[in-house]
Amino acid sequence: MSEDEIQSLAESIKTQKKKIIQLAYEKSKKLLQSMHKNSEKVKEGCKKIIEETEPKLTEDGMKKIKFRSQFESLKAINALAHYISQQFSDFQVPDASKKLTSIELNQFIRIVSRLLTDTNREKSAADSVMGIDFMLKKRTFYNPLGKLGSDLANLRDLQKEEYSIIKSLEDLNDLNADVKDLLEKISLYKEEQTQLQTEKSALEETIIEAERVKSRLLENPLIKDSRQRGIRMTELEIEIGRHLNSFKKTFKKYAREIQRGSVSGDFGLVNTALAYEKQPVQSFLEEEEGNPEIIALMEELIKVGKSDLHLKQKSINNLTHELKALQQGKMDLWKDEWKGHLTQKEEIEESLEFKTVNNQLTQCEEKIVALRANLTEKEEEITLNKKNLTQTTESLSERRQRAKDIATEVLEIKD
Repeated sequence: MSEDEIQSLAESIKTQKKKIIQLAYEKSKKLLQSMHKNSEKVKEGCKKIIEETEPKLTEDGMKKIKFRSQFESLKAINALAHYISQQFSDFQVPDASKKLTSIELNQFIRIVSRLLTDTNREKSAADSVMGIDFMLKKRTFYNPLGKLGSDLANLRDLQKEEYSIIKSLEDLNDLNADVKDLLEKISLYKEEQTQLQTEKSALEETIIEAERVKSRLLENPLIKDSRQRGIRMTELEIEIGRHLNSFKKTFKKYAREIQRGSVSGDFGLVNTALAYEKQPVQSFLEEEEGNPEIIALMEELIKVGKSDLHLKQKSINNLTHELKALQQGKMDLWKDEWKGHLTQKEEIEESLEFKTVNNQLTQCEEKIVALRANLTEKEEEITLNKKNLTQTTESLSERRQRAKDIATEVLEIKD
């Protein structure tokens, strides 16, 4: 349902329900006139009661009162008149000639309802004190208050009946404005989606090109050689770690017990144990030829491990196995290969050509990382925009259906 269709429905309602709408305004006018008149009577009645009772509550006036109950009644009706007068001092009835909107009518009904509720509460309190003798006095403002209550009931009936047509027209106008606003938002979201998709495609193309440049740079012999050596060095470090990392807790335990004094030993071995506990692979690679420090440490651990450190036989066996491997130089082959790769890698990376190409490669890789971050952000924007578009489209559908339902409901009402 378009804006024009909703507007057309509103015009149909105005035409077909013209009599009901006119009747609503006529009833509203009469009720507002009546409420204005009765509210003024309430004010006048309160003023009259105050003028009558005020002198009687002075010291001289009290001397003429024979019964305490009469005095209490005078006080109660005087206080009530003051309270109601104050409540009605700021109360204003809308101009009867004005055609109230349904919102204005509802707001006025709430104001009157609250005013009469508060007033009736005070009336009940005063009535419990005042005797029957004050019946005539109370009528001066009780009667118009009662009529105001009756007018309020009629106003509520008007709101539910004839004025429901006016409210429906207002709702249709609001829905029409909503539809216009939602259509504009949908158009903007679609434009934004197209723009975002274009930006995403451009980023993807830029990333592809950057990846091509990176691949070419990686094929440079110096870069390729340096990286392959680095990969092999890592593989060797992992292999060495498989043999030494499992003893980290044993190294730590030995160093701790020596420091505590519970086990006697060489403090030089303690330093070795601490170094191997923190970085076993690096410590091994830094050892001089023959690995005297780690060999001495393992020999000592095998010697005192069972008696002083309470190591399990399995741990002793593992230490013995690795000690033999170290003594036979099996791990030295890995160390020598690692050092060879390190020397060659450092020589390659010192060359000007390598530094130039590597700098280009680093910049290219950083560019790719930044581009991928931008792409992720752009995809999130696209997802959010799609969500907003879906929600707005659903809201538009709801508004259109609501307009259709209102029009159907109103047009089915019999005049």
